[in-house]
Amino acid sequence: MHDLSRFAINQITTPKWDMAQAIDGYARHGVHGIAVWRHFMEAYGVAATRRHLRSAGMWVASLCTSEWMNVETEEQMRRAIEINRQLLDAAAEIEAPCLMMVVGGMPPTQKNIDAQRERVREALHELVPYARSAGVKLGLEPLHPMYAGDRSVLNTLRMANDLCDELGEGAAIVPDVYHCWWDPEFETELRRAGPERIATFHYCDWLVPTRNLRDRGMVGDGVIDIRRIRSWLDSLEYDGCFELEIFSELDWWQRDPDETVAIAIERCAPYVASRKP
Repeated sequence: MHDLSRFAINQITTPKWDMAQAIDGYARHGVHGIAVWRHFMEAYGVAATRRHLRSAGMWVASLCTSEWMNVETEEQMRRAIEINRQLLDAAAEIEAPCLMMVVGGMPPTQKNIDAQRERVREALHELVPYARSAGVKLGLEPLHPMYAGDRSVLNTLRMANDLCDELGEGAAIVPDVYHCWWDPEFETELRRAGPERIATFHYCDWLVPTRNLRDRGMVGDGVIDIRRIRSWLDSLEYDGCFELEIFSELDWWQRDPDETVAIAIERCAPYVASRKP
């Protein structure tokens, strides 16, 4: 039997399944961890999601994702911050320990990335007291620089750590191998963070060639040295969860979700088991 006690599947890996189907489908395969994706939760209802998770014996790794803050006006930013407060409340209700903060890229008519990063910084400072009161971490996930234009101006683990230093309690990092594997400071910044600051950890793989920006690989199909990265986490005594998160328009999203989950378990099992005493 595989040790899956720390393993969660992010719902975006199996988008053919709605909220109820994902809960039942993962549990049927013996996976009791789930990263809840916002639009599936909203379609099903927060209360219904909470009830179904509990009845199926599921635990939640995270709620994905925040409202993006790549907006033009102050009024739009106020609205984005308010939506993120509501999402923190929803995360607390479904017992998600963190809200995945994908902060958004550049506003449509703006070109000053430093200014946009400062706007995001100010918004996070405004949100973190609410996160503390809700008992939910702001999970700062740096995205690969190729996403800086549209999805996130937070692009390195060092940037995320710097923000956590400022924000203090209520903020954490969410390293994703897809976004961080290339970074020569990846190991250094993980060690800087330490295990307490890692809210959850994302697995997938980097394909060569990568056909588009939503073309992640299943663990083992690409060039990321996941075994080495797991050894870093073990040396840090990280005892948190591991999420499989795959965006794959051309492959895994086209498959039967039951097939995807079964393969995911076999591929991820060596990298999600608890450390040997």
